[in-house]
Amino acid sequence: MKFPWYKYEEIPSYRKNTLQIFLTSKCNLKCNGCFARNIGGNNQEISLSEYNSIISNFLKKDGKQINFLGGEPLLHSKIKEFVKINEEKNIKTTIYTNGYFLDKFNKDDFKNSKLRVSLYCKSGGIKSAEKLKRTEMPLEVCYMTSKSTILEELLGSAKIIEENYNSNVFFISSIRELDNPHQEFFEDTNLTMPVMDYKRLVHKFLDNYEGNMEIHVSKRGVFESTKTISGNKCKFANYFPGGKIIQCPYDTVNLKFQKDYEFDIRNCQHNNSCLMSKVIYKRKI
Repeated sequence: MKFPWYKYEEIPSYRKNTLQIFLTSKCNLKCNGCFARNIGGNNQEISLSEYNSIISNFLKKDGKQINFLGGEPLLHSKIKEFVKINEEKNIKTTIYTNGYFLDKFNKDDFKNSKLRVSLYCKSGGIKSAEKLKRTEMPLEVCYMTSKSTILEELLGSAKIIEENYNSNVFFISSIRELDNPHQEFFEDTNLTMPVMDYKRLVHKFLDNYEGNMEIHVSKRGVFESTKTISGNKCKFANYFPGGKIIQCPYDTVNLKFQKDYEFDIRNCQHNNSCLMSKVIYKRKI
């Protein structure tokens, strides 16, 4: 496959020590591809006191970024307070949301945080571009490709987002279900797109996309940066209500809990470089 370098330049991207905090198990959806679907919990939530303890430990470990996940993090009643705590401590914050509650907030609520909305399709299903709530808040979109994703859906979704939302980033990733029989990243299920098909789809998208958003692409073991060296040490950790901890996000669905976490120490258990990292492409002027 020939990459369309005539259209794009790569922007360097650097990995940060990142703690993903699953604020609540509450969610209005039940997505098949949710990588936290096996965690369970009876509407468990992280309290304000627990959050302060999490942040104290996080900073001692030289943490740099917090990602809020769930369930649906915008359903947590203290979400704005958590964001304010992070702002006061100069912690970068990204909120991963399904987008169904964007109309309950305004642009001042998360003005120093990043909103990243997950999409599964252009139309006709849950988390579709056509049904995404309208908002003035800046946001990024992360389109999670699956076995059924086709080029027209991907291009159409990007067009809808660019024309109707305050967004300058379109992030392409893929659903991977590691609770397959061998618990392997590269083993496919009925839902997942084989990684080489994913690579071909992204190449076709980049060839045909005519907009001006930055295109962020999850490496998934088939893309590599020409600007930055791939890292093998895990810079992610995951925290769940009640103090449950899992190091690698891809171990979440298989419930590989541990007593504590550490950044930039453990070698990747799934690949020779981090599968959570990404490459960033920008249209040439």
